[in-house]
Amino acid sequence: MCFDEMGPLELRPYSGEGWYPKGRPKRLRATYTRMKGTEQLLAFYDVHSDCLVGQVRKRKTHKDLLAVFTRLRTCYPRERTIYLVMDNLITHRHHLVREFYASNNIEPVWTPTYSSWLNAIEAQFSAIRRFAINGADEPSHQHRRRRIQRYLTWRNRDHKANSCPLNKFRYNKLDTH
Repeated sequence: MCFDEMGPLELRPYSGEGWYPKGRPKRLRATYTRMKGTEQLLAFYDVHSDCLVGQVRKRKTHKDLLAVFTRLRTCYPRERTIYLVMDNLITHRHHLVREFYASNNIEPVWTPTYSSWLNAIEAQFSAIRRFAINGADEPSHQHRRRRIQRYLTWRNRDHKANSCPLNKFRYNKLDTH
């Protein structure tokens, strides 16, 4: 299992391409305010099932990590050890998070510093950015969350990851933390 954060995701126009009707292209706004904050996508990638899931959160503090790790743990049987590949960000090593690993049969596998490319989830983030974020100028964070969730649902269905235990990691309207 691989884990990483993608962000910061802010409300601004992202250049890109898409399936738009022929005609004059819509121009990107040149000015925008950054008053609505940023968000982070906390994502998991099951390399055996080729299944990708995630939750958008306002921040990536140890409390946010504990929330998504708790959801991850409910997807797999308690007696099964989860080897979690991730970078050694300070919040990943917080003492409460380490206690959670120990008490929930999760074994962290740290990637070396400046080697996050070794984490298999990094390649998945470029696809999320290309298909769900680029070419968009979302009016709210809720619109972007829905777009990311639709992409993840389509991607997992297209990759035939129907039997993946991570499919229990459901998206719901409460993912607005």
